[in-house]
Amino acid sequence: MADEKPQLLINVPYDMVRQNVARLTALRVGAEVYLDNRAIDEADRTEARRIGQELADRSILCTVHAPYMDLSPGGVDKDIRRITLEKLKKSVEIAHLLGARGMVCHGGYDRWRYGGLEETWLDNSAETWTEILKDAGDMPVMIENIFEETPETILALLERFDEGNLWVCFDTGHFNLFTTLPLEEWLVPLKDRIREFHIHDNHGKSDEHLPVGQGLFPFRELKAFLRSPNHVFFTAETESEAAAMETIRCAKEFLS
Repeated sequence: MADEKPQLLINVPYDMVRQNVARLTALRVGAEVYLDNRAIDEADRTEARRIGQELADRSILCTVHAPYMDLSPGGVDKDIRRITLEKLKKSVEIAHLLGARGMVCHGGYDRWRYGGLEETWLDNSAETWTEILKDAGDMPVMIENIFEETPETILALLERFDEGNLWVCFDTGHFNLFTTLPLEEWLVPLKDRIREFHIHDNHGKSDEHLPVGQGLFPFRELKAFLRSPNHVFFTAETESEAAAMETIRCAKEFLS
């Protein structure tokens, strides 16, 4: 991470951002604003611009997490892809209004659905992300690992966009759940394309979103990897407001 101080963010649902701006300021953290399927349709664009201005006035760094439930950027069904594209385009629009420094999206690959259809999935995904990147402009779009057991499909997708602004958000909790590969076999091939880390923990059975060090993810190995220069964001993901303070404390300790 060179001499640059790591940028720590915490996930905040869109509906809760404005009422928590003062708390974010006091905690000295940024916000990864989660736009769920409902919020993306109901969000008032004027209000989104006001929120973005308030975040900027308080020097709160912001990224956006796009909706993902029921969506499929590389899906076989063209109508599902059309709806997915519409939702993601709305996400880009709101991300720009918020002044977001990046947008995290789920790529949607799952070998139980797309095994044997990798090329179809890749072709369809490339078509979707080409359209999203046009709207995103200079804002990085980051594909998050979810059900992937290896980094191969993510790498194959990135190869389609060697000159594009498509990157990776590496999620530690999802790695812990869905792969048996050593951490190095993910981080080394992806290292030049990672722009964000979601840092949370679990015991390998469910997506618990525990604070750093309270589960089984090898955070010592990750910290050793981060000694190399990386200009990335770190988002501490928590599933409850009650756990937020402990999550932030553990994340700051990890990044110190």
